[in-house]
Order: sequence, then structure tokens, then C-alpha cells
Amino acid sequence: MKKMLDLLFKIMIVVVSGIGLFLNFKLLTIRDSIIYFTIQSNLLCFIFYLITVILILTKKLKKNNIYYISKGMTTMAITITFFVYWIILSSGEGMEAYIGHNLENYFVHLFTPLLVIFDYIIFGEKGNLKKNYPFIWSFVLIAYTLFDIIYVMFGGTFAGGVKYPYPYMDVEELGLFKVCINCMVIYVFFVGYGSIVQWLDYKLSRK
Repeated sequence: MKKMLDLLFKIMIVVVSGIGLFLNFKLLTIRDSIIYFTIQSNLLCFIFYLITVILILTKKLKKNNIYYISKGMTTMAITITFFVYWIILSSGEGMEAYIGHNLENYFVHLFTPLLVIFDYIIFGEKGNLKKNYPFIWSFVLIAYTLFDIIYVMFGGTFAGGVKYPYPYMDVEELGLFKVCINCMVIYVFFVGYGSIVQWLDYKLSRK
């Protein structure tokens, strides 16, 4: 029974994340949407859970290190999307595209993140996360920061013609030092939160 509920929950994540992506691709073009971490993390959820559902149905799912690293990275990416939006960006600055589009906003910043988080809490097998995993998971954050730097260096712009994807990364407004501090704070929070999750996962497994 639990396996069936687990499968149905993962199918729901595929559907909800797919709807969120579809709505956002209608709000902005795919090209304008895909360059944001929010959309990339939601796309990562859609791809990971779609593949997982297919492997479950074909009875080919292997829960090894690659699986736990991939699932952890997916969960952490969408979790950081959730926290950064509701703690830093929810004031509306830099989020003009979502004015009057609450449904598009909630799907990618609330519905999908919460479903993925609860998937781990309810159905995740505890005791399989290693201490170095949070640092491996953080590669997704480092990769996006490097992507932004290279993208801007080659003249890339974001929705509305702005040069930076999020207000806390605006070098011209805040200065390079402040932006570096902001990015470092988010990175430390990411690894710190991941370490807490790993520690709790270990403790729960012993119970």
C-alpha cells in the first residue's frame, strides 16, 4: 500500500511540476524562462521524478549513491528556490513578471517545492545520506552562479532587459562586494541546511 502511495505521490509531483513549467513558459518564452534558477530547479524536479516514475513502473529503479545524490540535489535545489523566494524575493522587487499571475508564481515557488520536501519526509528512506553529500549537492548552486557570470559577460540579459536575474545579484546596484556576500550567505545556508538534513536523516534512521 505504501509503495502505491509513494508512486502516486511521485506522479503528482511530475504533473504539478509539469503544469508549473507549462504556465511559466506561457508567461515568458522558454528562452526567457529557462535562464532562471527557479525554472531550472523546477525542470530538474520534473525530469528526476519523471525518470523515477518510469524506472519504478519498469521495476528498474536502483537506489544507489547516484540515486540518493541526484534526489538530494533535486530536493535541495527546489528547497533553496522556496526559501530564497519567500525570504528574499517575495517583496516583489525583481518579480514584476508575476504581478497578476499568482497561479504561475505559486506552482513554481510553493506547490512543487512543498510536494518534493514532503516526498522526502513521508516516503524517503532514511539513513542513506552521507556527510559529504551537501557539498556535492551545492554544485547545482555553483553551476548556476557560474552560468550567470558567463551569460552576463557575453552580453546576455534577463526578462525586461535587466542584466541580473535576481536583485541580490545586481552588481551595479549593490556593488561587487555586497553581491559576493549575498551569494556566499546563500551558499553557506545551502550547505548548512543540507548538513542538518543529513544529520536528521542519520538520526531518524537509528530510530
